Formats: sequence, C-alpha cells, structure tokens
Amino acid sequence: MLLPVLAVKGARALLRRMCPALARDMEFWSRVLPIYVQYKMTQQYTQRLVSDADRRDEIWTRKHAWGAKQVYNLCTSMRGFYLKDGQFIGSRADFVPAAWCDELCRLQDRVPPVPFRCIERTLCESFGVNTIQQIFSHVDQRALGSATIAQVHKAEWCGCAVVIKAQYADQEALCRLDLKNLRKLAEFLQSTDFQFFDLISVVCEFEQQIPLEFDFELEARHMHTIATNLARAEICPQLVCIPATVPGLVARRAIVMEYMDGVRITERDTLEQWGIDRLRVVEALGHAYGQMLLVDGLFHADCHEGNVFVLRDNRVALIDFGNVKSINQETRRALCAFYLAMANGDDERTGQLLFAMGIELKGDLNDPSLLSKAALYANGLFDTRPLPLGVEINPFSSRSPLRTAPIKRFPAELFMVLRTMGLLRAFCVQAGVRFAMSRAFEPYAMQGLSSTTTPTKFPTPSKAQRLASRLRRFSLSSP
Repeated sequence: MLLPVLAVKGARALLRRMCPALARDMEFWSRVLPIYVQYKMTQQYTQRLVSDADRRDEIWTRKHAWGAKQVYNLCTSMRGFYLKDGQFIGSRADFVPAAWCDELCRLQDRVPPVPFRCIERTLCESFGVNTIQQIFSHVDQRALGSATIAQVHKAEWCGCAVVIKAQYADQEALCRLDLKNLRKLAEFLQSTDFQFFDLISVVCEFEQQIPLEFDFELEARHMHTIATNLARAEICPQLVCIPATVPGLVARRAIVMEYMDGVRITERDTLEQWGIDRLRVVEALGHAYGQMLLVDGLFHADCHEGNVFVLRDNRVALIDFGNVKSINQETRRALCAFYLAMANGDDERTGQLLFAMGIELKGDLNDPSLLSKAALYANGLFDTRPLPLGVEINPFSSRSPLRTAPIKRFPAELFMVLRTMGLLRAFCVQAGVRFAMSRAFEPYAMQGLSSTTTPTKFPTPSKAQRLASRLRRFSLSSP
C-alpha cells in the first residue's frame, strides 16, 4: 500500500519541478471539481425534499460549512490569485452563504505568513543592501498582516514607527497562471449554473487590474495622488488619513510607509473604550469615496475591513493602495447622474441610467417590471442601503431577483465600482450601521457633473519631502 502512495507523491513532486504550470493547473481542477460535483449532487437531492424545508436547510447548512473549508484550504495552500478571489467572496455576506463568509473572511490579512527570511531577501534585493539592519534599527519578525501578494512587518526607521510591505517570491507568475484557470472556470460556470451574471467581464477586468498590484512604485504614486486629491477637498487628514511613504524606500517589490495606529471596525470592545462613533466612521468613508469616485475618478478599490483602520479620534486610515482603479470621464459622469437619481429616490430614472451605463438584463425591455428590477439591482449592487424586506441579491437564494431577471452583460469598466460598493456594504454591516452611501455621494455627484476634472498630477519631489517630514515627526510611542 505504501509504494503506490509514495509513487504518486513522487510523480507530483517531479511534475511540479519539470512543469510547474501544468502541475498547478491539475491541482486547481482536482480541488474545484469535487466541490462543484458535491454541490450539484446536493442540489439534485434537496430538490426532491419539497415538503421538508427544515431538512433541506439542514443539509445545505452542512454542505456550505464543508464547501467553505474546501475553498479556504484551496486559497491558503495554492495562494496566488486564489487568495484575492477568496477575499472578495468572504466579504460579500449579501451574496454568498454565511458559512463561506465566516470561513473566508480570515483571508483578509490573516493568511498563514511565509518565513521572515523570505521577506528579508526581498527587502535586501529591492533596496540594494546586504542586511536590513543597514536601513532599520529594528524589525519585528512577526507579521502584522499577510495577504494576497505581500506580507507586512512593523519596523523602526530614523526614530519613527514604519511599516514594511514586501512581496512574496514568484506570486506575480502564479497570479498570471491562476487568471487563466479562473477564465476557464468562469466560461464553464457561465454556460451552466451561473447564467445570472456576466462572469467573463469580471475576469477581463481582473486580467487588466491585478498585474498593476505588483508594482509598488505605482502604488506609492497612487497613495500620493489620492492623498493630494482628498487634501484639496479637506477630507485628508481631517476625516481620512493615508500613510506617507518613505522617499528612497520605495521599490517595485517593497515599500516602506508610515505606521497607522488603529483597529478594525470589528474590534467592538476597543471601539467602545475609545468612545468611537461608528456612524461617524462610515460617514467619513462616504465623503472619501464620493470624492474619489465621482469627482476625481481615481479610487481605492480594496476597502475590506483589513484595509480600513479606525483611529482613536474617530478618523479613518485607508491602507494598501495596490488595487486602485481609474475610470474615464464618461463613466465618472454617468455614475454621477446615476447616484443623483438614487439619492433622490427616483427608481425609474435609476433603472434607466443603469441600462444607459451598459448593464443588460435578460428579459423584455418593454416590461415595466424589468425597470423596477433594475432599480433594485442598483440598490443591491451599487449602494449600501438595506434591501427591501424579503429581497436578497444572493443568487443562491430562491428569493433572489437574479433568478428571474439575470444580468446578461456587465461592463468590465464598472466591475471595480461594484466590488468597492460591495465591500463598503460589508463594512456597514460589520459596523452595525444602516447607511446609504448614495445619500453621502449626492453633493459629490452634483460637483462631479459640473466638473471637467482631469487626473491629478503626481506629487512633486518637494511634496514628497514634506510627506517625509511629516513621517519623521510621527511619534514612536504607538504600540
């Protein structure tokens, strides 16, 4: 019995060495297909339990708990882009089963860390030193956070607390392979069970966006640009803080920035001790995203709970600018009109503008109910308002309108907007706050329609030096 097992393990190891791309493909499909088959079998079995709803719910609860663990194990063992995918799924409590959210939310920044020596090697190569002691007086080898493509450590530099963010080795190549597999999976699901949403457009957008996350020099420029834009609108640092990067310590695969001393929105005990007003925190995000999305057309597109810190004075710190989306003027202005209609409660106009942005639903365009469904989708997909009682956008629910009016076309340009609004909806739920971002966006939508904003130029060296000066004044007394 032992010899066949050893032979299989040896063959797998040889395949990984000789043809890593094929080995990774095989591992992905060997993990995904059993999950799909198990769910299809459960679906067919429960369809026969028409009169026993309790039994049906019990079976699905167990299956979702099992499926969530399988997906979590896939993400953490294969890493690469699957971590990013798992992060997004885990943040959508309105879109996937609760068991999946509970399991996959651990991927936000609690991925099993890699050994520090791997991070140290990246730092030395990036900054041209033999040892990191040439730069930092102290580095905490325990990871502050570990996520999709990089790991974060706290350090001391020139008498102040900083954060080091360094990429994992080989993750860029892995992500490119993974996107090919996800495109195949999307094409398969689109033709079978997931006809209610345009999955292909989603993958197309990821193929454009994800490679940009591996350029930390671009990330630093985005941080400076967005900080400048928000400062002009008197949002940063009054309501929202963005860490300053350290000039000279920014490279393509490593970056050093200001340490932000805050907690997550889910750390309720600490928030109560600090006297934090959670509604005020959510409102601050509303101001920031109204400005970024509707006025500037350049926004942070990864605002899950691990990337939004609550500071002691009710301000918010946005971190991790790897996923930043720039939208064109036409899309930005269309979104302004769309959010104005939503803020004014004009469902008919909202539905019309949803269609005008290129989103197509399957059905008769002359059917008045299709327009009302479009307004419902606008709320569920692009706002944070609670959905009407008894309505769920979750496609797995029998009460989801996606079952009767599926989305047959979704422009790739809008996916990061949808993703960001989904993350903001999840943040509101985690904060325990009922809040409509569309209302907070209203003044910014009005400003955006009257504006012909052009992208802000990146900060000049003098601006970078001022940011560095601010960083040096930052107190090291933070824990």
